[in-house]
Amino acid sequence: MLEKKLPALIDEEPLTVFFEKSKETNEKVTFGHIVFNSGAKVPEDGYGVHEQDEYSYIISGNAVCVIDDIEYRSGPGSALFIPAGEKHYSFNDTDEPCEIVWMLVDK
Repeated sequence: MLEKKLPALIDEEPLTVFFEKSKETNEKVTFGHIVFNSGAKVPEDGYGVHEQDEYSYIISGNAVCVIDDIEYRSGPGSALFIPAGEKHYSFNDTDEPCEIVWMLVDK
């Protein structure tokens, strides 16, 4: 399994990318894992926008994802879909960490 740790982005917790799109894995998919600690927001300022569709699955904890200015609260077992080009951000407004696996898929 290809695993790559990116620099700490979320309250000292690293973002882990398991498979990054490449000819060796799949040219259309990036798959990873992240832990949002209490109070964390991604991106820290403003919104994020991807050229890929994003799929996320909440393993534990709770988070709020704001997609095109609409808030979606999600918890363990929740899945989210963010279409390519949609502005969005996520934050953890609870006292517990939130663990998420995510996938970016090229169109």
